[in-house]
Amino acid sequence: MIRFVSMHTSPLTIPGAGDAGGMNVVERHQAMALADLGHTVELVTRRADPDSPDVVAVAPRVTLRHLPAGPPAPLAKSRIDDHLDEFRDHLTRLDPPDVVHSHHWMSGVSAIPAARAWGVPHVQSFHSVAALPDSPLGEGEPPESPRRVPGERFAAQESDLVVAVSHAEARTVILRCGGDPAKIRIVSPGVDSQMFRPLLAGEKRWRDEPFLLFAARLQPLKGADLAIAAYALLGDSDVGPVGRPRLVIAGDVSADFADYRRELDALVAENGLTDWVDFVGPKPPEELAWMLRSATAVLVPSHSETYGLIALEAGASGVPVIASAAGGLTEAVVHGCSGVLIPEREPDLWAQAISRVLTDEEYARRLGHNGRTHALGFSWQEHADHLVGLYRRLRDSEQQQPNPSDQAGELLDLLRCAGTVGLLHAHPDDESLATGALIADLVEHGVTCRVLTATRGERGEVVEGPLSHLVGTEALHHHRVSELENALAALGAEPPELLDYEDSGMRWITDTVAGPAEDVSERALTSAPLEEVADAVADWIRRAGVEVLVTYDSTGGYGHPDHVHIHHAGVRAAMTAGVPLLEVLPTRKGTRWLGEWTELPHTRERVLAALRSHASQLTVAEPGGGADERAITVTHSGGQQEVIPLLVGLRRHR
Repeated sequence: MIRFVSMHTSPLTIPGAGDAGGMNVVERHQAMALADLGHTVELVTRRADPDSPDVVAVAPRVTLRHLPAGPPAPLAKSRIDDHLDEFRDHLTRLDPPDVVHSHHWMSGVSAIPAARAWGVPHVQSFHSVAALPDSPLGEGEPPESPRRVPGERFAAQESDLVVAVSHAEARTVILRCGGDPAKIRIVSPGVDSQMFRPLLAGEKRWRDEPFLLFAARLQPLKGADLAIAAYALLGDSDVGPVGRPRLVIAGDVSADFADYRRELDALVAENGLTDWVDFVGPKPPEELAWMLRSATAVLVPSHSETYGLIALEAGASGVPVIASAAGGLTEAVVHGCSGVLIPEREPDLWAQAISRVLTDEEYARRLGHNGRTHALGFSWQEHADHLVGLYRRLRDSEQQQPNPSDQAGELLDLLRCAGTVGLLHAHPDDESLATGALIADLVEHGVTCRVLTATRGERGEVVEGPLSHLVGTEALHHHRVSELENALAALGAEPPELLDYEDSGMRWITDTVAGPAEDVSERALTSAPLEEVADAVADWIRRAGVEVLVTYDSTGGYGHPDHVHIHHAGVRAAMTAGVPLLEVLPTRKGTRWLGEWTELPHTRERVLAALRSHASQLTVAEPGGGADERAITVTHSGGQQEVIPLLVGLRRHR
């Protein structure tokens, strides 16, 4: 039996009401998906209503148990942790489960002692992490009480495993809570793509008139004030032929932020929008899904999100998403492809993004289509399957985590036993930089390596020198392909195959989030629907006889939008073609905390030769006395120096 602990809010509470939000959605879907796999799940929460029965049957193999902790009435979140000890004592008296999975810090503080008393593993999910004192909202949620920050550190450091929903949340747990990287695993949330789907032809809309939708708890963290301020700036020329849409705000205040609704009402009145902004309160999942697929666009202006599930649900509904480039939203939304990410909080920039969606019908259609395609890569069934694997490892190893290096070695052995491995990349030189050592190693083990490259790297700069005359010419495209051919020959791989897309270029929209160049063309990779790219990749997998596909992780290695686009296309293509997908983990500074690495120093000469083949893009430092035999230093055409380790980090995509 799996026991979920959710002290401060019931998983059955409607998101947007009180303190309920994405966490409640995740818990509920986790429980149902685990039950579908044949597991029994008990949800445990604090009794907030004197008439609530002790145990409620939620679904086959899923029950909800209410435990006393303070008065049986709704309490502000800031008061609930006054009753941690009482909740813990009642929890400990229950029969032992096989594993305890706590959601939010209060649950972890209460459940860890209980798990120790039962002798079972404890898994922690945070769903949000507190901002440190004097930090802006963008750094996390305001702590409800002085207990929160030390409570989060306790839960992160004392749990047997921490399950994060995004890379952003994992980094936060490590850096702010002192979590052990070896005990953190990322399990992306799912989306119910049957409930959250595009509007069908002839289907009745939630409202006949067009509307923009904001759906979240009414707290400063969620940024409803920014949505209203941006909406107020829309003029007649910004709204297109259908006229001004309404702004619908679905959600309610919690006790700790009771004054925020009054601030929002004042902002609406101040801008003369009383007849244009509708506060409709929280909605049950079925109606929220109807609202999403009926909306013209969905606004997610949060200061901080560990993931931002509403953005993924909106994408699944085929609706353009305009969101903050904050935390996990940068993973829920593919900028310029499935939605728009905005790093700044200036209302005029948000108004401009809204205006483009309202006035450019083809642009809005493309965002919605790609959003749906992107969301189809996330399912609650796969999420639950991943959780079960983690739970079993904890149980079978008696609370000892598996060695990540052993996992990487197992995956490398899987590749070495394959007949043909396919490697999917975005630009020439990526195959040598990201997977050169891996390709060389596999070739030495008799594996046929086939490489598919999406673009010719047309927008990449050229190293100053004898090849400078190629800048901006058609000859550069042919030269880059020739370099790719020579590099693959040096590595021992088969000749390359290419997709017919152009390089999207790149610009940084925040310090860590990249998007396509401003003047990106219609033939660019990121302009192509994910479904189209994925179908082309799946066809290649079948034609080339690929048995295992290897590509970048979801960050694209360092965030290049072409890399990210190819990752998502690869995920879909591997599922379509029915082959396993392995992700190559980035080796750049600050990303090696996952620890899943195998060193391959014997590949040095082949990798050196391959990197030297890309003379228009790279300059390889000549090895001198005392040179590190486990790494190669290169200088990129833009002058950036990078150390390329002779190692590979692998992770199986789920």
